[in-house]
Amino acid sequence: MRDIRAQRSQLTPARPAAPTLLPAFLLAAFPLVAFPLVAFPLVAWPIPGQAQDATPPEKAGPDREAPGKQEDEASINNWAELRKALTACWKIPDGTEGSTIAFRFGLSKTGALRGKPLVTARRLEGNEANRQAYERAALEALDRCFPIRVTPSFGAALGESPVRLRFVNTAPTPAYQLNSNITIFAPR
Repeated sequence: MRDIRAQRSQLTPARPAAPTLLPAFLLAAFPLVAFPLVAFPLVAWPIPGQAQDATPPEKAGPDREAPGKQEDEASINNWAELRKALTACWKIPDGTEGSTIAFRFGLSKTGALRGKPLVTARRLEGNEANRQAYERAALEALDRCFPIRVTPSFGAALGESPVRLRFVNTAPTPAYQLNSNITIFAPR
């Protein structure tokens, strides 16, 4: 065993002493760990709760927010809040009971539509004018709702997920409501 250690010490070049605040016995015991322990404290990590804006508060004008003031108070932060917002945007035309229309589309991380929504299914009830009004109302709901203000964390999820949205003008039934699969029922 002693011969292996002697050979290893001959093959391994001596490391220059790194400037450190660690005692010598710790450096001898943990030579590979000592350098990262010294390097990490030199990095400026953000402190939670501290404003990251470089503008001092006294320089903030009436058109600028004071540093640290968050704009996320009215932003959508999860799928359930997005469902509520979409429900508020939809105006259901009369004479369309039993109608359904489904879309697939993408959203950017800022909450804007990426391209034109694709109609993936439709079952429209009523006369021709009512069917056209239902489809138009669903498209107008998307126009009214998007772009929508989202938090940065939810925006990251939006940018990764295609949204499947159904507008259903029937009595609510159990629906697959997992993440980006959204079913909006007409209020009764």
